[in-house]
Amino acid sequence: MSGTVAVTIAEVRANGTALVKGEKRMLLSQGHEWIQFSGIVRLADVSPDNRIQSTRVADARIEYAGNGAVD
Repeated sequence: MSGTVAVTIAEVRANGTALVKGEKRMLLSQGHEWIQFSGIVRLADVSPDNRIQSTRVADARIEYAGNGAVD
């Protein structure tokens, strides 16, 4: 699986990490699909353009679901 998901910082921790969460929903011609993402990132690992590689996310939780023909 490959793609991008925009997330927001849900919690900043004293140790320099943050809990991030995001969700992406798509309405397709044959159904709906959505992905939810959360995890812990080191703020120092966030690039100047506010991106981070998924390999730098601890305790990543990815949920993918769909309905209709995409299910």
